[in-house]
Amino acid sequence: MITLFDLLIVAAIVALAYRGWLVGLEAASVAALELLACLSIAVMLHEAVAGVLHAAFVMLLGDGVGQSWSILLAFGMLAWGAFALIRMLCHRPPSEDDPDTDIDPLGDRLGGAVAGCFGGVIFVGGVLVTLSMVPFLAGFKPSGDRMLLDVGKTVLRAACQFAVEPEGRRSLPLWGEPASRMTQPDARLTSEPWFDADDNGGFTDADRYRDVDGSGTFTKDLYFEDIDGDGFRRVGMIDKYVAGRWDSSLISNDRPRPDLKKPTPPKPASPKPTPPQPASSKPTPPQPAPPKPTPAQPTPAAPRPSVPPGSDGPASAPPANPTAGEKTPTSAPAEGAEKADKPKTEKGKPADAGKKPAPPPVGKQADDDF
Repeated sequence: MITLFDLLIVAAIVALAYRGWLVGLEAASVAALELLACLSIAVMLHEAVAGVLHAAFVMLLGDGVGQSWSILLAFGMLAWGAFALIRMLCHRPPSEDDPDTDIDPLGDRLGGAVAGCFGGVIFVGGVLVTLSMVPFLAGFKPSGDRMLLDVGKTVLRAACQFAVEPEGRRSLPLWGEPASRMTQPDARLTSEPWFDADDNGGFTDADRYRDVDGSGTFTKDLYFEDIDGDGFRRVGMIDKYVAGRWDSSLISNDRPRPDLKKPTPPKPASPKPTPPQPASSKPTPPQPAPPKPTPAQPTPAAPRPSVPPGSDGPASAPPANPTAGEKTPTSAPAEGAEKADKPKTEKGKPADAGKKPAPPPVGKQADDDF
């Protein structure tokens, strides 16, 4: 459907093509290329310059100045301000002293009309991008998804050719991260970017949005491919241009997927099995078991000499005159020597521990009684 903006775009392009017919091929081509260069620089650098301007405005004027005004001012300075300076400083009006060229006048005019048409597309596209940055008049801004001749997207695509991401597949600054499907396990969940024009806290038909998945309606649950891996959908310049908002007022409801379980932490790796040792050629002899410690046996007490019944004490000393073949000890042996001379049994007891003492000789008993 043709809108009023489509008619205005066609009229502006025809007017600039006629101007190119008047000035010729060289002048129209140079002006178109200079404008394209200024718009490309503005598209790539306006965010960085806007951040510096916004910080300066906050320091001087406080928080009353919104970020959208800084973005509009930065883009206007880099695009239209730079283009005006180039035209004023590097070009002079034509004079009669300029030498004539060998170009056919009709060809020069036709070439100028073509170059003017090209310059008109760039000029009108830059104007549409600038209007989309204005922080007011949300209901009167042109919508790129509703226009038949959306030359604003054409200018953005041409300018972002110099700002390609390392992936090479898709220009993230221009298009943002693409839509995906729910069946993809690595897809993240968000909503299509939209601007709350009526300020009621929810999406209504009066609000503007960017139709990322091409469904024709606002998608509340939009699954997208997280290319940069930060968990949030990167909003591209096309999204901002269509929604008519370039600051943080552009809403995207990034949230975790409810249908995916939380990842289970990985289990610790099991130790690697020890490889079996090769069998040696000679068998290892078995080691003898260590000897068990023998418990210490108590030392038996020395046996007391038995006293025969009817005697007043121990047996008397041997007779003073021993008989032939008998030996009289010169001194009593020590107690340790007696223990050492006595034979031991298996349990450490003396050999005669359980025997009764022999009765004294008959003659000895008689001498004692006497």
